[in-house]
Amino acid sequence: MIWVKYIGFSALAMLVACSNNNDVAGSSLETENSIAFHVKLANGENASKAYVIIHDSKYFADDADLNSTQHPQTDENGILELDSLPRGNYIVEVRGLQDEQEQKGATSFEITQVDNDSGKVVTVQTGIPASFEGKAYTDKYPAWVMIRGLEYKVPVDSQGNFSFESLPEGLFEFVLVHSQTNSSGATVSQILTEEEFCVSCGGSGSVALVDKTAPPKDTVSKDTVAADTADTDTIPTDTLIHFMFDDFENALENGEIKEWYTAFSKYASGSLEITDTLSDRKGYVAHFMCQNDSLYNWTLMGRYLGGAVDMSELDSIVFWAKGTVENYVSFSFDIIESDTTADIQSGKSWMHIPLTEEWTRYTVTPSNLLSVDSNNTGGNIGWDAVKDKVTNLSIFGGKGGEFWVDDIEVFGMESFTPKASSVKN
Repeated sequence: MIWVKYIGFSALAMLVACSNNNDVAGSSLETENSIAFHVKLANGENASKAYVIIHDSKYFADDADLNSTQHPQTDENGILELDSLPRGNYIVEVRGLQDEQEQKGATSFEITQVDNDSGKVVTVQTGIPASFEGKAYTDKYPAWVMIRGLEYKVPVDSQGNFSFESLPEGLFEFVLVHSQTNSSGATVSQILTEEEFCVSCGGSGSVALVDKTAPPKDTVSKDTVAADTADTDTIPTDTLIHFMFDDFENALENGEIKEWYTAFSKYASGSLEITDTLSDRKGYVAHFMCQNDSLYNWTLMGRYLGGAVDMSELDSIVFWAKGTVENYVSFSFDIIESDTTADIQSGKSWMHIPLTEEWTRYTVTPSNLLSVDSNNTGGNIGWDAVKDKVTNLSIFGGKGGEFWVDDIEVFGMESFTPKASSVKN
């Protein structure tokens, strides 16, 4: 583990005097609020030419206003001296090499007095960097994860995954940030949450950052979705175009539901409403109720896209949902053609999602969709057969129950633009 040691100036002078550099032995720390850093590699050797990066302990990568000293280097004895560091709390990170392999270390220190704090020495031990990953639960994009007091910043992808490839050991405060543009065109950062996690502390497993800026009625679940919805091979949202397909805020017109429809088989039934009466979600949401006595019957809420849409570049579709449906709901990309002579095969590509009774953010990617079987069960003809001519999106109910849906967002596309006319059912 990283450790810190404070010693007086006389001890530092003895340490340097015993080194091979007699010129450095004559240095002193007479300036007010001066401080020295002694950096050691994992094998105990002094870390010469190691980079030393000092930030205010509240600094994060989007905040340039807090105290920061960038990349001075230690001498051949692993020593760096700085003068007149202001009073405050800091985190120092060092980056050095041992046998051509990068090493990192970081720790916190404090300058407590303005006029009588000379001669402080902070010793930092380096080690092999560690990787660190987790999941962020937010519906605000683009989103980033940063670390208080360090320079690290990684994007959150469309499924909420984030990953750091190389971090020093230690206990750090992870910050989930939403980057946005204000009215003057400047990029500003909104902190969504901050949580403390230990990097390389005996294996902490997967970590979760939950957006805590939403009003209390906006609840989310830390529980992961079904295993078949997990996919880390997505494009980071900083390079990924996206749009809100429907947040249901404008889904009513003269009391009637716009654009969405219901459909069901002979021995099933379903009904759809747009409601704002929920106590645990802001604004309007879709509420679908279904009755079905068999999996061979079906009931769904669907939306026609205005024609065939090429979704070959789709990264993912995400939405919030909760429900008490028996079995699961199914998210489906459909081809529905009324012209039976057309050289287009009707069918779908879909995946099944077990819901919970808490609002959860679900992600659908092409790689999650069910494989085709020899019987084309449920009309499934596979993603490759539908991806360039999707006419409808559908959410099927299970054997019975109800579910709620909100904020359906599309990643990887700017809009759904039909390339040919079609019919919805």
